[in-house]
Order: sequence, then C-alpha cells, then structure tokens
Amino acid sequence: MSGILDKIYANSPLWLQNLGMSLYGLIWRNRRFGGNFPKYVKDFGAREEFTFEDWQDYQNLQLRKLLNHAVIQVPYYRNVFEKKGVKDIVNFDIENLKELPFLEKESIRSNPEDFIAGNAFQHQLHAYNTSGTTGTPIAIKFSNDMHRFWSAAYETRVRRWAGVNYKLSRAMIGGRLVVPDARTEPPFWRYNAAEKQLYMSAFHISPRNACHYVNALNKYLPDYLVGYASSHFFLARMIVEQKLEVIHPKAVLTSSEKLTSEMRSVIEQAYGCEVFDAYSGVEACCLASECEHHRLHVSPDVGIIELIDEDGNPVPPGVPGEIVATGLLNFDQPLIRYRTGDIAIWSDKPCPCGCAMPVLEELVGRLEDTVIGPNGQETVRFHGIFVGLSHVCEGQVIQETLSRFRVRLVVHPDFNEEDRKIIMDRFVQRLGPIQLEIELVDEIERTERGKFRAVISKVDRKSLNT
Repeated sequence: MSGILDKIYANSPLWLQNLGMSLYGLIWRNRRFGGNFPKYVKDFGAREEFTFEDWQDYQNLQLRKLLNHAVIQVPYYRNVFEKKGVKDIVNFDIENLKELPFLEKESIRSNPEDFIAGNAFQHQLHAYNTSGTTGTPIAIKFSNDMHRFWSAAYETRVRRWAGVNYKLSRAMIGGRLVVPDARTEPPFWRYNAAEKQLYMSAFHISPRNACHYVNALNKYLPDYLVGYASSHFFLARMIVEQKLEVIHPKAVLTSSEKLTSEMRSVIEQAYGCEVFDAYSGVEACCLASECEHHRLHVSPDVGIIELIDEDGNPVPPGVPGEIVATGLLNFDQPLIRYRTGDIAIWSDKPCPCGCAMPVLEELVGRLEDTVIGPNGQETVRFHGIFVGLSHVCEGQVIQETLSRFRVRLVVHPDFNEEDRKIIMDRFVQRLGPIQLEIELVDEIERTERGKFRAVISKVDRKSLNT
C-alpha cells in the first residue's frame, strides 16, 4: 500500500503534495501527542528529580515487569529464558542482565514475529524501519500508546531541555524523499500545515541551492530546527561561506550522526543560537540528550544502557564501548540486551546541572562518509536505498567520482533484476543521472569492531570548486 501511495505522491502537483503532507501530519500528530501523552510528559518531568538510588530502584522494578511480560508473552524470550534456566524474575536486577544473551539485529530480521508479544493487538501496531546503515533495515513495531510514551520522552528530555516544545513551528531536514526526484530547481521542501513543519530535503543541499533553503527558512520563520546533524552542518557551512542572511531560531536540535565540535560551531555561527544534540534510534530503547550545559545525559527511564568491549565485558569510564540497550518502554516488541552497533564513552565527571542521570562523555560512532552529488549536494546516510528490499542482506555504497558509484551487495538467491532496477531508480531519485555498478559479493569486510562502513566516498570535497 505504501508503494502505491508513494507513486501517487510522486506524480501529484505541488499543492496536492503539501495537502498530502498535512493530512499525514494530522494523523501523525494524533499518533504521537494524543491519549496519555500529557500524563507521560508530566511523569518524565517528575522523574528528573530522582537521585542515583531512586534511578536504581526504578530501573530494577521496570526491568522485572519487562522480563515477566517477555517470558509469558514473547516467544523468543520464552525460549531464551528456558535455555538459560532463568526462573527467579522476582529478584532479578540490573546486575543479573549479564546472564542473558545479547540480541543481534539478525535475530529480529530473520524471525520478526517471534519478538511480538502475544497480547499485542497486531492490527494496531505500526512498523518503523531502522536506517539499515549496516545492512537491511529491521522493522520495529509499537502501538499508538507506546509511540506517545516515546514522544513524551523526546518532548521532556530533548525539546524542553533545549527550550522549545512540540507546539512551536519547526523546520526539519530528514531522510524522507519529500521531493520525489533529483530536481535542480526549488522548492526543495514541502509544508506540513497540521504540525507547522517545513520539511526540507536532505538530498538537494548544495552551494547553488543554499540561498533557496535560506529563502524558505526566512519565509516560514520556524521557531526551531531539527534533523540530521550533518545535513544541518552542510547547509550552515554554505550559509557562512556565502554570507547569507538567515533567521535566528530558538535552537537547533540535531541527531542521527555524531555532532563534532566543528559542526556545532558552524551551525551556531550560521543561526545565532545554541545546538542541542541527542542520541536515540527507531528502536526506541535508549535516549541520550543534552542539558543546558551540553552534557549528554542518558535517560534511565527509557532504557538500561550497557557499554561493552569486544569480549562482551563492561568498559570503565573513558574507554569506548558498544552501546547495548534494554528498552523499558516498548512491551509490544521488547528488545533486551540489544546490540546497537554504536560506540560511546561513559563520563566519570558530574554535571553542573545536578541531574543524577548518567552522562556520556562522547558518542564515538555514527559518523559516516558523505555522498557528494554531481551538483555539489552533500547527503549523509543515504537513507532508504535498501529499505524494503528483502533480497538484500547487506549493502555498501562506494562513491568513486561525482557521478560514478559502486554498490556492493550480499544477497539472497532470489535477488533479481527488479531489485537492481529499484536500487538504480532510488539513486537517480536522489542524485539525478549517475553511473552505477552493482557488485554481488559473499561478504563485506568488517572493521576491528565487527562493523562495515555503509558509505565510502573517495571524492575529496576540498578539491571541488564550490
């Protein structure tokens, strides 16, 4: 059904696309902010006064509720607990988590229904695809109430900490293909009137187009900006380089990639406001966000976070470790000891804000090479290239030149010409006419931490005449 709607959207006039965006925004707004959302916001706010001991007690209680639910309702965990001989859930606490195995993404990808709770109303669950930066995306499912729970966490710990709220207008740079082709003329955005949201394409940001993006921002006057850290950085850098006059929003909220000090500085220079970074994911099993001192606090009521080394052992503060998350919100599709593949470092320094939530010193992972299109547009994370392609196990994008790309794929035996055509069409939609070579391989080389680079660009931006 979504494919049909995408085709209708792509072939509709601009006014109808904006109307469609607004109607969808109305549905989306109710899904996130209806029902118990105000109560959940109040509860998240109240827990910010918790002491370290309060957080320990809270997490242990929520963990026992989650495990009791999982062993009764979720086939995968029923089997895991039986094999591990876990029986005493009443006294189970965070220290006992090491008795349970890590959850790999491939386990969810291979047997998705084994992770859905038996008492969940399946027809009321919504599926959300992960970005698939290390392979085929996985579908995460949760109900409207769970979505409101998660939205309340974001509202309380991200927006409010940055001095904004969901009722204000915003401009978004994200991975949705709101502009359905690699057009060279504006508008490179669509407007969602239901949420006062200007949604700007991440795929058309280039030195030539920067002034058009600025004109849109100056026209719609969003109260704050949100979206991919790197995309906001690319646009901000062009604004500074071209000395363009742009609005000063209340804040810029970044996510999805590592925000470097250079990126923060350039964005703040361009927009004259503070940048607040956050880390989360479609899986909704962990959240870290910046307080007024720009220290990155983990929200213990969203998930239990472990940082582990290559052998699966916890790392001390100051040492990089992979983020393993046990989500405390989603009982529809529980994720227990889920390996995110992202790398972070614990801090041992208290935060001046006085909050007892743990602090991450740094997010090490999630900064990927950028794809630079023929027109100079810079795009990160090539979101959507492999989404929905069930015959693609893993995929890697390699940019050889501005117009020549290579895709390396690990595929199922049923991979066919239709799959090739879809991949080619998606490249053209995002970049315009390019040369693309698709290479089928047995495996994609891993880094020392077991990951592979999803995007490799051999184009040196400094050598380009912008």
